[in-house]
Amino acid sequence: MSHRGRNDQRTRVAQVAAGLIADGLTDYHAAKHKAAQRLGLSDRTALPDNREIDQALREHLALFQRDTQPVALQALRETALRAMRRLQVFSPWLTGSVLAGTANQFSEIELELIGVEAKEFELFLLNHGVEFRLQEERAPALDHRGLRYHCEFEELPLTITLYDSHTQRQALHPRGSVRHERAQLAEAEKAFQTAPDA
Repeated sequence: MSHRGRNDQRTRVAQVAAGLIADGLTDYHAAKHKAAQRLGLSDRTALPDNREIDQALREHLALFQRDTQPVALQALRETALRAMRRLQVFSPWLTGSVLAGTANQFSEIELELIGVEAKEFELFLLNHGVEFRLQEERAPALDHRGLRYHCEFEELPLTITLYDSHTQRQALHPRGSVRHERAQLAEAEKAFQTAPDA
């Protein structure tokens, strides 16, 4: 296959994956493989990276959710800031689609805590009457993990992941990952005030 043909394939996979993510699939890895399958492409096909899918997602949202996505994003960002203030004792970081500006009505707010003891955090949630579901995030080859708490804040889905250290977090979300970027409260407040889609 020619170089142009491979690029066309990558573009098509990225576009289909973007549509799946816009419809609520949050895992970029799963989205690109599902997109390739839908297009009848083999497992050996050169798939787009996360940045390509993210660009396709932005184009998809601008085309198909031009009116609804900015409204949903604004609501999620305002709620995210309030959740970060509530959790300020733990110095939370915001990451994911709400920070990136690609969140829509199917998205969840994603926060991260570094160096926080699970028992201490769970006690905080219980004392505040917050129900949660616990999930473990693993990178077996790297021997790293994060504890992920799924709950709701102001009736919007909120996921809070605990990492032992910044190094552990970087191992799971290296440069090139759509969750590599993150911001603490003051940074997020400033970014949302100046962002054109805020």
